[in-house]
Amino acid sequence: MKNKFLAPFVLTGLTLALIGCGAEKTKVNEDPYKGVTVYSNGCDADSTDKCLGFYVDYPIEGLNFDCSTNTTENFETQIEGGLASGGCLIGDKAKFYIQGSESSRRITLGDVDLSKIRPLKVAGQPAAIGLIDIASAMTGKAPTSMTMSDDTFKVMVGLTRVFQALGEQQEANQIGDVQPIELSANLKNNIKLISANVGVADFLDGSYVEKLKPWINVSSVSESVASTVAEKLIKQSLVNVYSTNFYVISPLEEYMQGFTGKSTSNPNKESIANMYLVTDRTGYTTGYAMQWVGIPKQIVDSEGKESTITKSLLKYLLISQALPQKLDVGAQQGWINPLTRKIESPLALKSNPNASDKLEIYQGTLLNNTNIASSEYMYKSATGLTTASTDPTVYGRWRQTLNGEQLTGNIDVFKSNSANYLDKNVFLTKNTVKTGEKYYFPLYANIKFNFDNSEIPAETLGIVIDENGDIRTNLGVDGSLSSNTCNDVDPITYLDKGTNVQQYRIGTTGTAYVSGSAEKSITLRMILANPIFKNLDGAVLGLNESLIIQPISGSSSEEEILNGTRYSGGVRLNLQRLINDQNVASGVNITSWGESGAVTAGWGNISAAYQAIYNSATGNTATTEQQNLAKRTSGTLSVNLTSCYAIKTK
Repeated sequence: MKNKFLAPFVLTGLTLALIGCGAEKTKVNEDPYKGVTVYSNGCDADSTDKCLGFYVDYPIEGLNFDCSTNTTENFETQIEGGLASGGCLIGDKAKFYIQGSESSRRITLGDVDLSKIRPLKVAGQPAAIGLIDIASAMTGKAPTSMTMSDDTFKVMVGLTRVFQALGEQQEANQIGDVQPIELSANLKNNIKLISANVGVADFLDGSYVEKLKPWINVSSVSESVASTVAEKLIKQSLVNVYSTNFYVISPLEEYMQGFTGKSTSNPNKESIANMYLVTDRTGYTTGYAMQWVGIPKQIVDSEGKESTITKSLLKYLLISQALPQKLDVGAQQGWINPLTRKIESPLALKSNPNASDKLEIYQGTLLNNTNIASSEYMYKSATGLTTASTDPTVYGRWRQTLNGEQLTGNIDVFKSNSANYLDKNVFLTKNTVKTGEKYYFPLYANIKFNFDNSEIPAETLGIVIDENGDIRTNLGVDGSLSSNTCNDVDPITYLDKGTNVQQYRIGTTGTAYVSGSAEKSITLRMILANPIFKNLDGAVLGLNESLIIQPISGSSSEEEILNGTRYSGGVRLNLQRLINDQNVASGVNITSWGESGAVTAGWGNISAAYQAIYNSATGNTATTEQQNLAKRTSGTLSVNLTSCYAIKTK
């Protein structure tokens, strides 16, 4: 019998390809008193091979930028797919500013070095340029704290005040909320009303408020509110799926560590692991890892002949030889510092919340905001540099105490599926609507998990999408996974204020989709990693990650291992009937998407799938509990609003 091998497949995501750019051949008006003429939002990242597509985290349409290698054209950001998008050649400096075509007056926002944001192109992932990056370019200093004593953060707060004031003027957002704004041609032309250009010195000494007064009333937005919004934007940059996976191409095995290590006392004892995490909008990380520890053995056939598994692949035989162990991440805040992108607080993984043994990911730096590198090879691949880092804390490292034994190793972490602002046409909260208007969040719902194995009865989980866009449980009394009450939670203890039941952070939202009245939806990302969830423990949904199930045996080649059935899926909560028709009874549904449109939403359980692999391997004897877990690998989803849920009016 062949042993099945489940390998999450992210090699294509980690292959950083150098890909490039072209632009329209239109000349700019060279009269300095006539301002700038804009032609497009830069090079086309999808169709040219040297173009680095990017987006600005504050969704601003019409933000001017020039690319350093293009001296004849000027560009501006355009809202595409909800992102304020642009593009320059890889390695360019993007000069950001605000200026119209009728005047030389401008607001200078600094030159962002794209080689420091994203030195190499990652296919399908535009680089994110934060307001904090623009502020850093203005001051020439990296931020060290999110306080007004830090010059760079102070400048970012000033920029945020300007954009918040513009949003209020356009009725694009309530003060304190981030929504798309437009720097229209007329609006930018009116910058001619200011008496002098505005730059970094004005943002540092505060004079920008008075200087910009003929153009926009910045004082309508307080510094404290803008500071809160600025912090929110900085934290949003870390809202992602974080994964570590198996790398099974032997020529690269020397360089790509994945999540591997050894016992410090027995070098023959190997550890391999696989991990999925979600970091939410308030900075909490949840998820779990699957780990195998043991001394791998070559497969021997009936004639006593050993297989031809190469040394680099041998450790992966532990998937069928060692019992998989699930290690959970209880909600932990501040794992990665959003300013330095370094691991600041070791991320702890445990077999259960009360376990004394734990595995800690204690070192590493998020390079280019895309990945933590385990080795010099991966560091050079991610940064495009030809020399190794002189800072050893750049590299991903983990340590573990397991039944009195010490293990340690390296880790590659890949960050994907970034989050975006939540469009107020869908994400309507008390803070995003005006007095007298209706709002729909916090939203209380029950998600029904149907199992593909008909032996397992469906389970219903109560959830709440809160005012931040994060997802928590709405568990009931006496161990029930759902509740018909709509209570708040204590922000410190996370206890239900009505029932005193402990609630848990389980995920977040990605973005909101709007298309007239036909589409109003929000994407969900959830990982259930706690024994409290019973049959749903280990379930994941909406991660948009791909998995491969592939047999591996003594005759399997590396090429064969990389061929298999892929599974992936995002999840959308559709709210159009709730918002358009005020229909609470059947106002929501849940779907996924495919090439032909909406499809049935599904979920998977990585823990159960690996248990099934172990159970099916020759020579392994599974307990009843392990056999039952293996039956809970996947299923479909449906949803309804909790009976206590009601639309509210501000």
